[in-house]
Amino acid sequence: MAIDLSFLPSVISAASGLGGVWLGGWLTTRREAERERERSEKESKYLGILVLAHLDRFARQCLEVSYDNGTIQGQPASDDGIYHQFTVMEPRFEPLELKVDWKVLPADLMYHILNLPYKTEQLINRVHGVREYDEPPEYTETFWTRQQGFAELGLEVSALARQLRQQLRLPTEPPTFGGPSREDLLRAQRDKIAKARGDWERRVSANDSHEPTPPPDSIGP
Repeated sequence: MAIDLSFLPSVISAASGLGGVWLGGWLTTRREAERERERSEKESKYLGILVLAHLDRFARQCLEVSYDNGTIQGQPASDDGIYHQFTVMEPRFEPLELKVDWKVLPADLMYHILNLPYKTEQLINRVHGVREYDEPPEYTETFWTRQQGFAELGLEVSALARQLRQQLRLPTEPPTFGGPSREDLLRAQRDKIAKARGDWERRVSANDSHEPTPPPDSIGP
């Protein structure tokens, strides 16, 4: 008995049509995914360059504050030349004002960057609290707290900037004009202040007369 195969051309034609539809849909989906990937990479680069500029400026300002010991050319900075007072304003960093898609960053890195304003506010409040009970006219403990605090904050910001560069495969920060890097300067200032505070505390502990031991001046550049 002969088998009627006249229907095969129709089946093959239908299968070819369905296969073509599937292939066309797959290619369209692949093109859209590729465009989305390229868009995400461009947004990441844009965010990285923009945020890095702000982080670098913030870290540089932290370095400037870490050098502020309340004097101008070695003399107390107040108008009457008696009291030490701040000569460099505290830096501000407001990441939420930047028009970028933060979600393209890893969650941990995004959290630490967005948390910088809160950490800065905490440090400023701590400095003001120390100043309220500090001894004039030098306010040494105030300046030590401020200088060391901003040196440490500057190091944290520099570390975040380095992580962001690595994440986006951007060049690492070069040394400053062929000299020490910003991180080296911040680290040196932090350690210098810590040593001065430690030396003073040891002198106070060793003072057998129980008389107040005035602290030395805070540390400049």
